[in-house]
Amino acid sequence: MLRCEKEMKKILDFIIVIASLAAAVFVFSGFNMEGILLKMNGQEAVSSQEIEDNPGVPYMGRPSGEGIQEISSQAEWEEVLNDVDYVAVKPKSIQKTNVYSLAEWADAFKRRRNGAIGKQKASVKQVPLDLSLDYVPYYILELEDGSHILAQVSQNTAKEMKKGKTDAVPLGRKHGFSQGAKNLLAPICEEYQASTDYIWYAIDNEWQEKHSFEILIGKAVAAVVFFFVLAVILELLADKIFRRTKE
Repeated sequence: MLRCEKEMKKILDFIIVIASLAAAVFVFSGFNMEGILLKMNGQEAVSSQEIEDNPGVPYMGRPSGEGIQEISSQAEWEEVLNDVDYVAVKPKSIQKTNVYSLAEWADAFKRRRNGAIGKQKASVKQVPLDLSLDYVPYYILELEDGSHILAQVSQNTAKEMKKGKTDAVPLGRKHGFSQGAKNLLAPICEEYQASTDYIWYAIDNEWQEKHSFEILIGKAVAAVVFFFVLAVILELLADKIFRRTKE
């Protein structure tokens, strides 16, 4: 009887570890470290006048300010000049796809433990969840007129849009993207009647590259803390249940 209880306890401990680990993975993926860093180092809104005065400066991903056109319909989107006009989009809804492209700030090659360059990373992939932080998902945005467009935005922007918070919509440009991504996105784009010609790209690549390590560490710490806290709580509950069964 005692041996059976020990075996059951081992199995339960294993289940607790697996459950805590699985939950920690979702915490790592969803923890908005980017939003915390942005609040600590707030960015000033960019006006249309500032863009005109500094034509060579990239402003994608920066908060949109005075004079920036807001796209609310398919007709307005079609008039936007590719890789020229900076526009803002305040969507009615946002839907994440399971298609990702390699981030522009990410290393294109895998690194071995000794630092040597390994295989080239896939430029596009289709997965339910990406934990590498080297890839950016494609989103489908619903405009005010009910039409849909493809977009790539930061995790923080996606979360804010999901909550309906559109006070600090980022600047973005109509941008071309790879045929490989278009092929993977074709089914969901057909479902939403969204064009695969262009995307609205609204990510500050320079900021992401600068803070990528901080984002990784912040997410990792949050996931590890959550893992141990949840594991301890589940272990205490399991011990309590075992004591009751013995009584």
